[in-house]
Amino acid sequence: MKRSQLAIAVSAALVVAWIAVVPGLVGIKAETEMSKNTEDALTSSSFPVTAKLESFQRGWFSSTAKIDYTVFSAAQPIHLVVDNHINQFAIPLYRWAKVTHTIAMLDDKGVSAPLPFNIDASTDRLFFGGFSSKLSAADVDWKNKEDLHIVGKQLALKVSGKAGGKLQYEISVPSLTATTVAGLININLVNLNVNCSYTDEKTATDTWKQQGHIQLDNIKVTKNGATYLQLQNLAMDTNARDHGENLDLVYQTKIDKSTFGDTGAFNAEDIHLDFSYLNLNKVALLKLQAASKAFYLEASKAPAAATADADINAQLSKQKAYVSALMKQAGGFITSSPGVKVDRFSLKTPNGDVAGTLEAHLEGKDFPVEALGGDNVMALLKERFSGKGSLNVARDVFLNASDKKNTTPEALQLQSTQRQMKENQLKMLVDKGFVKDDGKHLSLESTFGPQGVQINGKHVM
Repeated sequence: MKRSQLAIAVSAALVVAWIAVVPGLVGIKAETEMSKNTEDALTSSSFPVTAKLESFQRGWFSSTAKIDYTVFSAAQPIHLVVDNHINQFAIPLYRWAKVTHTIAMLDDKGVSAPLPFNIDASTDRLFFGGFSSKLSAADVDWKNKEDLHIVGKQLALKVSGKAGGKLQYEISVPSLTATTVAGLININLVNLNVNCSYTDEKTATDTWKQQGHIQLDNIKVTKNGATYLQLQNLAMDTNARDHGENLDLVYQTKIDKSTFGDTGAFNAEDIHLDFSYLNLNKVALLKLQAASKAFYLEASKAPAAATADADINAQLSKQKAYVSALMKQAGGFITSSPGVKVDRFSLKTPNGDVAGTLEAHLEGKDFPVEALGGDNVMALLKERFSGKGSLNVARDVFLNASDKKNTTPEALQLQSTQRQMKENQLKMLVDKGFVKDDGKHLSLESTFGPQGVQINGKHVM
């Protein structure tokens, strides 16, 4: 046999072997991974979700798996069942190629029903163990029994990355409207885009990395046709700063234009709000997460409704014990002396500018974590809470902020009377030393702590 013919024969044999044998091996690997991923769902997710692999039917070129999910984010748990169709065609270097997901809901009796709108969902397995999951809903039109009506277009979610490594989330909501009974309240959202990433942290010794960007073109809230809130061009950036044992969460927000109140009572532009949560203990965060998930796992067992007084008392005792355990885990945050800081708050109005700062923290040294319960939180914290703040407001903002656009003689007379009343109030505050007035701006500085509250050096409480 010629060498070329031999090479062709060997190549053909390898291709046949690959197509005939590898898909089955991929199916075995898929079952192992699907089972492991389901078992890890409760421990790896920060959301109140339980998951159970109900069945796995392994085939040679494709397999199917059914997973039950229970979400405990509302008073009534949400029960979903996801049928997964796994394509196992032999693609070199893939562990398993593509999974198509079909999502349905289960009622209280365990009866399956399709979602009220169509969702396309799939997961692609990428090279080197990565994945990319996509969910999309071209048209959403849903109404509940209380007449809450939600309409959306081209909603999309994408999650990609590697389990145990860096994960990337992308959310796109071009249009979403929520309307209550008879259109009483209407919320309209335009072009929401979320892009965030984080590293799947397992221990407090890992370096925690999280960052995100949120962009929203417009959100408008109306009541009976009148605008009560409108925000335009909102952008928020988030970032986690790891300091070893502790973590800071930093947020920077900017809004181009806003309207608050009936008939545009208050308008502001160029709004900035930069704030951060400081010294969040990573060990305490992981313990609190584990305690929370234990609570949800216990709840997922869905015990029969109690009828006797003894049964009711037993359930109440168990719930109180869980709350007490959660509070003790939350106490771990306090020992690291956490705080919150508003680095920048500023906005511009037609009547002038507003700016302010705020710092607050808890002194955690020697804090009695074991004594922390559900009914003594404030008593234990009031002697450890302190901070300071400042506020600078253009004088005309205070005097004219709520003036409505009405030029009738009666309205103008009322506005004049109200302005004089505010002038009198302002003079009283200035005379007492609570506000400083330089003729153009009003300002104050405040401190608070175990000894009380002071404004511009004057003790007020």
